[in-house]
Amino acid sequence: MKVSLGKPLKVNNFLTTLIITLIANRNLKKMKARAGKAIKKISSASSNKASIDAYEKEMA
Repeated sequence: MKVSLGKPLKVNNFLTTLIITLIANRNLKKMKARAGKAIKKISSASSNKASIDAYEKEMA
């Protein structure tokens, strides 16, 4: 949400364009926090895998 659409107002404007029910700002913030945790977890795993792969290539 933060990267693609920006602030909650922009998100709700986008949803209005799609004729979808608006989401309360409080709920958007909760979703953003959960998404941030998931993104951090996935990016850490991806970085670790990339560093292990690079190390193995270098040592081969």
